[in-house]
Amino acid sequence: MHNAVLEDINHFADMALHDPKALKTIQQRLSAIGTGEVKALERERRKLAKRLAELDRLFSALYEDKVMEAITERNYTSLSAKYEKEQLESDARLQEIDTELAAKGHADRGAEDFLALIQGYAGITELTAAILNALIDKIVVSERYRNAEGTLEQKLTIYYKFVGNLHEHYIAVPKREIYIEEKRCIRCGENYLPQSNVSQYCPDCHLAMRKIYAARANEVRRVKRGSKALEPKPCECCGVEFMPKSYNARFCSTCAPEAREQAAKQWRRENYLKKKAQAVA
Repeated sequence: MHNAVLEDINHFADMALHDPKALKTIQQRLSAIGTGEVKALERERRKLAKRLAELDRLFSALYEDKVMEAITERNYTSLSAKYEKEQLESDARLQEIDTELAAKGHADRGAEDFLALIQGYAGITELTAAILNALIDKIVVSERYRNAEGTLEQKLTIYYKFVGNLHEHYIAVPKREIYIEEKRCIRCGENYLPQSNVSQYCPDCHLAMRKIYAARANEVRRVKRGSKALEPKPCECCGVEFMPKSYNARFCSTCAPEAREQAAKQWRRENYLKKKAQAVA
């Protein structure tokens, strides 16, 4: 983040010193309307002001016609409603134009003040608290997110004095190896790069400890159930002694697939004979 802020300050300072179109560029970034649109708004404003003056005269003439009974009540009501509606619409549009022109003027003055301020910091190589307080109102850093390429990024938004935010920066999040130091495994004593600050074991010891903890948990559950510990038993197929994983295990790992296949065949045969006997009956 330090480098991104420093680079951004130098960019705008160099622009203020050497780019003759710097003021216009900043003004365009700050305002949604350009010089041509400003002139068009000013022409529209003069036209609306002239029309409002005409409407005032029309209202006066209309009222005189009513008093002199030169116009019927129905026509007076219809025309007055029409003039009043146009007057309200013109007033609302005139306020919108005044707001846009005021915002444009404020943005233009802010751009001038910003460029006059930042050009004095061209070529800086270090950021200090005095520089940040003189140029920047605030810096907003977003949460980490993963972009379309799969890289972790953060959005950095800098709000300068007089002009606010001019554009966003996207900075890559450094990998863990940069800011997490190596640790010593408490089991084997080897140094390793942890995946978190609470890690205690290297990857190999982590897997070994998971197996140990799982065996301890199984033993605790067995004791709570009051059952006996598993003991080696002979395979019913080949006769070789093996360590079962459950109390119901009857075959070793070598014979178990074939035994399951034979049991499935036996079940299918018995089921077939059962259905056949039911059909005959």
